[in-house]
Amino acid sequence: MHIHRLKISGLRGVQNADIIFGKHSVLVGPNNNGKTTIVEALALLLGRDRLVRRLTEHDFHQSRPIETTRILIIATISGFPENDPHHSPSWFAMGRGGVEKWLNPSTGDLAASADAHHTELSVQIAFAARFDLQELEAETVRFFVDDEATLGDPFHEDTSHTPISSKTLQELGFFMVPASRTWDKWISFTSELFRRLVATLGGLPATAIRDARERLWEPEAGQRLEEQDGVTAIVEQANDELGKLMPSSPKLQLRITGTDSNSVLESIVPHFAHGDGPTLPSARQGTGLTSLQSLLLLMQFGKARADANKSFVLAVEEPELHIQPSQQKRLVNRLNALCDQTIVTTHSPLVAAMFPVEATYFVDNENGQMTVAPLSKTEPAGPTNHKQHLFFAWRQKLIAALMHQRVLIPEGISDVAWLEAIQTALELRQSWDSPDDEQSKFSTFVGVVPTDEAKISETHNVIRHVHRHCAILVDGDQAGRDYLAELRAVDPSPSAAVVWPIDWKVEHVITWIAEANIAQVLPQIAEANSADISNSAELSAFLEKRKSYAPTQEITSAILMNEAACRKRAAQLLNALSDTLLDPSFQSSPLFVQETDDGAEMPTFRFEPPNDV
Repeated sequence: MHIHRLKISGLRGVQNADIIFGKHSVLVGPNNNGKTTIVEALALLLGRDRLVRRLTEHDFHQSRPIETTRILIIATISGFPENDPHHSPSWFAMGRGGVEKWLNPSTGDLAASADAHHTELSVQIAFAARFDLQELEAETVRFFVDDEATLGDPFHEDTSHTPISSKTLQELGFFMVPASRTWDKWISFTSELFRRLVATLGGLPATAIRDARERLWEPEAGQRLEEQDGVTAIVEQANDELGKLMPSSPKLQLRITGTDSNSVLESIVPHFAHGDGPTLPSARQGTGLTSLQSLLLLMQFGKARADANKSFVLAVEEPELHIQPSQQKRLVNRLNALCDQTIVTTHSPLVAAMFPVEATYFVDNENGQMTVAPLSKTEPAGPTNHKQHLFFAWRQKLIAALMHQRVLIPEGISDVAWLEAIQTALELRQSWDSPDDEQSKFSTFVGVVPTDEAKISETHNVIRHVHRHCAILVDGDQAGRDYLAELRAVDPSPSAAVVWPIDWKVEHVITWIAEANIAQVLPQIAEANSADISNSAELSAFLEKRKSYAPTQEITSAILMNEAACRKRAAQLLNALSDTLLDPSFQSSPLFVQETDDGAEMPTFRFEPPNDV
């Protein structure tokens, strides 16, 4: 069984969302776009009560619920055994189950009966919440959805819905691992998951627990704490006072636990030993081992469910936490191999790149209207296709770029390399005393997408389906103007376009940065690159000749950023570019002037460098 579709309304920062999941899905996107809200919505609908904290006003959209405000979450569940409702009576039993529906897996549409397109047995279930303004607490309900079109208000007195039991939901086998994985006692009886796993695999070791209880309750003579030096005098004086105050003369004794079975269970702490070293409690282990405990338990629980031919659906937030890259890869691959369905959120391009491109979903949120779209719905074709580079060779760079508020698609790969090299070298030269005009915010807000030479239109066609704020950067030659004309005609067109000056390429921009102190940096650049360069024109020509040579870009950037005047000019360039792309009205900046003849659909900004910035 698995979750095919999820609709969210009125939960936290999400006013509306409609998400279709695959067998395995990884959710990426900028911070505060709602990735965690998606996972918590699944937990509210499908998980145990303890999975998600108690709802407050802030869980309702805009945090000010009124009498009619509702949270509504609807999931479409499919993948039932044998594709037959008779094999899942708790889900489809007459009068106490859901309405049989049939899913078109290609479109997500539902029909009342199976046909050539609607081939998968499905059911819809819902979670609803309202906030009681008198009791100041949230009221919640989970139920089967008979007809989504006529759902109505689940809390209206005239509305009747069939409730769904926790036992039925357990058949789906949904579990969640939240991002806050810092507990040190997951593999202990204080963990509900551990208790359930023990119960599933054979039950409590009752005899051993009772024996431990007896030993702790009645320790042998000589091992009792109240009989030890330093404590005996205190205990005897306390007993003397008690004898004077109470007829029964109670005797003080010191025990390690409450000596009932539950206290013994709760006092058990997981320890780990490394090699021949001493066993240490998990709280004294590294954060990686502590973080892995929950996942280790869940994998064991998943195995137990698989052995019983039951489904296992796992939602994991940020599996990269506290785990080195090699372990991340093995962990993600193990989860995807063992689970019927995985839904992962991540801020790590490395983790996201472990999923197929069609299983990588970009989460966008514009004023509460959430969209979740796959990077690609079809497999990239052809060994020379630009998608082959974008989705395979450059997948990590692509995903990293998409996690920014704004995305910039340059005309070619040399633009990407130079922007990254200059930004990195600039950041490495920043000290506590660096002035503000030598610091850049470009890499914080703008992600640069790697682009094959002359494939800017094709790359934009891919990115525009998932990211709304997608701008382009072109050279100042005729080819660059042709790209502008081509992309201005597409729908949607780029959110903005940036053009280098007439006949300029990015190498001329690097030369302009060097010209802030050309006499100082030019000899260093020539020597470091073993080249004969005597003026600015020759520097531009040399850099263009070496446009695909990374060492030249890295060495030259380091030399330039060692000079304060060049640092200042580079920072002003990058900050002006960032401000131009971030400004929702795309007003002109000191270095980027808006052209007036390109229309409002794709505002275009031309770089006009002054000589004395």
